[in-house]
Amino acid sequence: KDWHQPRVDISIITKDRPQSLTRLLKSLTRARYYGDRLNMRINLEQSADEETMQIAQNFEWRHGGLFLHHRVIHGGLLPAVVESWYPATNNMYGLLLEDDVELSPMFYAWIKMTILRYQYGSGSNRSHQLFGISLYQQKHNELHPTGRQPFSARSLFEAYDYPSFTPYLSQIPCSWGAVYFPAHWRLFHSYLTLRFSQKSLPISTAIVPDVRSNRWTKSWKRYFIEFAYLRGYVMLYPNFPAFASLSTNHLESGVHVKQKNAEKDALFMLPLMSDADPRDLLQLPDGTLPEWEDLPVLNLTGSILSLQEITQIGRMRSIELTGCPQYGSQQSIDVCT
Repeated sequence: KDWHQPRVDISIITKDRPQSLTRLLKSLTRARYYGDRLNMRINLEQSADEETMQIAQNFEWRHGGLFLHHRVIHGGLLPAVVESWYPATNNMYGLLLEDDVELSPMFYAWIKMTILRYQYGSGSNRSHQLFGISLYQQKHNELHPTGRQPFSARSLFEAYDYPSFTPYLSQIPCSWGAVYFPAHWRLFHSYLTLRFSQKSLPISTAIVPDVRSNRWTKSWKRYFIEFAYLRGYVMLYPNFPAFASLSTNHLESGVHVKQKNAEKDALFMLPLMSDADPRDLLQLPDGTLPEWEDLPVLNLTGSILSLQEITQIGRMRSIELTGCPQYGSQQSIDVCT
C-alpha cells in the first residue's frame, strides 16, 4: 500500500566534464524504474563549458520531469551540492549524483526496497537515526587521522559473528551515489546556516575529534560528518559479495582529485551489479533485508558500536562544545541561553 508514497528526485551536479556527464546519464537511462516517475534536476555551475551545457539541454528524460539550473555566480562544490535539492514534502527523497558517478541498472530497486523497509515498514524497522541510503560499497575508510585505511565489511562482520554480507549502518555520509532523507536534509541546512554564521563556534572549530575530515575545508561532507556525529545519525550501506555495487566513482580530475591515475582507480572503482539476474539483489541474510535491530552499526572510523553508544558520544561532545548540561532531542552546537 505504500509503494507510491516515496518519491525520489534525482539531482545531478556538473560543471566541465562532458564525457563524465554523458556516462552518468546513459547509466540512468539504462536503469529499471518499475513504472515509477522520478523528476530530474541537472545543476550546472557558472563555469560549465559549452559541451556540457549542450549535453544537458539535449537530454531527454522519459521517467519524469526535467529541470535545468544554471548558476550565474560561481558557487563552488559545497553550495553546488547542498543547494542542489531541497524536499517539498516528507515523502520526497533526494538522490544526489556528482557527474563522475556511474550507476548500476539495479540502483533504483535497491533504493525502493530499502526505503520501503526502513521508512514505511513496521514501526520496529523505522528509526529517526537513519538519514539516508548509500548506493556505493565502502572499500576504504578515509577518516582515520593517520590516513586512508582499507576496509572490508565482510572481514569485520565475520570477526563479530554477523552474517558476512549483511547491509550495515555507518555514520559516514556517501557522496558517490546516495539518497538523503527529507527531514534530515532540512535539519542539515539549518545546521549549516548556524555553522557558517559562527554565532556559536568559529568555523575552524574541530567538532569531531581526531578525523581527517576536519581538514576538508571546501567539502560539504565535513559538515555532514559533524552533523551526523553530534546527533547519532547513520546511513545504510550495501554489502554484496565481491564488492558488487549499485554505484561507482570514476575519480575524475576535479576539486578533490587533482590527477586521475590507475592506482586511484583500483582503490575506489567498484564492479556494478548487472541486471542479468535481478535475484543478485537478494544476496542478503536469509534472502531479505534484516530487521533494523539486527543491522551492525559502525562509527566514523569503522569500529562496531551500538546506536545508543554513538548517540551518547554525540551528546557528550555537544555538551563539551557548548557547556550545556541539559540534553534534548535536538542536540547541536547551539549556545546555552
